Amino acid sequence: MDIYYLKDLFDLTENECTILDYLDTQVNAGVEISIRKLAKECFTSPSSIVRLAKKLNLSGYNELLFKIKAMHFPSQTSPSISDEEKRKFAKFFKENQDGLVAIIGTGFSFPICSYISEVLNFHFIPNVCTSHTRLIQKTEQQKILFLFVSHSGEEEELVKTITFAKKYHHPTIAFLGDKFSTLGKMADLTFSTNSYSPFSTSHAKPQVFFGQTLISFEELICEYLNQI
Repeated sequence: MDIYYLKDLFDLTENECTILDYLDTQVNAGVEISIRKLAKECFTSPSSIVRLAKKLNLSGYNELLFKIKAMHFPSQTSPSISDEEKRKFAKFFKENQDGLVAIIGTGFSFPICSYISEVLNFHFIPNVCTSHTRLIQKTEQQKILFLFVSHSGEEEELVKTITFAKKYHHPTIAFLGDKFSTLGKMADLTFSTNSYSPFSTSHAKPQVFFGQTLISFEELICEYLNQI
């Protein structure tokens, strides 16, 4: 577990970092630890541990423990796309034929956005691919279909942009690594690989999000193109 990454991401205190580090060590060693024992070993209270879990956008200690176990003993499967989801995706694109598709992502997600943009260009679908979301936020009068690509679903600029999109009733589609993230909860249509965990940043393992997102997009855009 990359404690420094989590500390910066969630603005954790030194005591909260100590709790996570101790819990991570115990889980990795195969030791079962209750919330009361963890609190005792870290000189804190069970309620403080629950508040830490909430700070990490988790429901409580049980989910925190589950997330850390999943990091050490992963078992990831990407859900298939349902016919209903394909229908909704095609419907959004049909309703936006006289508008613009805004493809938005940052960091490692941006090359995925660029690929999606090239596919849309090939099929003469007007689009803009950008990581500079403030430019998009100045076009509230234009008809836009927003398409977000984000592994975490928590980037501040993307959250601001989807908030803008919802305010002006623009449709939103999100390709994410966590359907329960902020973007996942706000988007009209979400496709998730269920592969993101902020606790897994220190482990070298295949990042299925990027490849699976490309596969999902190809499947979805073909569904739309075959209907027009």
